[in-house]
Parts: sequence; structure tokens; C-alpha cells
Amino acid sequence: MLVQRFMEITAIVLGAAALALIFAPEFALVRFAIEPVPTAIPLAELYGAALFGLAITSWIARTMLLGGIYGKAVVAGGFGHALVGVLALVHAVRASSGNAFLWGACVLYGLLAITFGMLMFGRGPAAPTASA
Repeated sequence: MLVQRFMEITAIVLGAAALALIFAPEFALVRFAIEPVPTAIPLAELYGAALFGLAITSWIARTMLLGGIYGKAVVAGGFGHALVGVLALVHAVRASSGNAFLWGACVLYGLLAITFGMLMFGRGPAAPTASA
């Protein structure tokens, strides 16, 4: 049940970020203190499209058995995205003054990386107990 809620929340958060990047890339870039130059806007939209794909994957996988060897492709994709994302955001925070949106994204990606890491490298879902 906790894994299902985690995947639902992941899908909703990634989906909201994706829609903002797809339909209002200038607004999203300004929030992260990035100049919305004409070359950055298509990159933001492409990143939004990638987030949208991950959001759909998370939404569909919410009812699957995930963790350990189960749902390995979905969990590995989420873990890889979150780990690289948090490393890139930590680098961006260190290189800039770090506004609230940048710090928030860094914390969110950190939580995603930890949770997907626990799912990927943990023991997996518990077997149902047999009633005697």
C-alpha cells in the first residue's frame, strides 16, 4: 500500500512539473533563475516531455508489485533519474546562490532517490502471511 501511494505521488508531482515545463517553459525557467533564451525553451519542453513519460510510467506501475526483483525496470528507471537529478541539482545549488525552487527540487529529488533506492536495493515486498 505504501509503495502504491509513493508511485501515485511520484506520478502526480512529475506530471505537474512536466505540464509546467511543456506549456509554460518561460515561467518555469524564470522560477529556477534561468534566463529563458530561445535555445533553453525547447530543452525545457523536452525535459517536460521526459518527465511526462516518467509520470505516466509511475501511474501505470502503481498497481504493480515493486521492489527487489519485481518491477525492476520501473524502479531502476526511477532510481537512475532521481540519482542523476539530485547530483545535478546539488551542483547547481553549489554554483549559484540557490533560490527556494532550486532547493525544493533538490530535496524532492533526494527523497525520490532514497525511496527508489530502498525499493531497488531493499529486500522487496514481504510475502503474505499464511493464516493457520
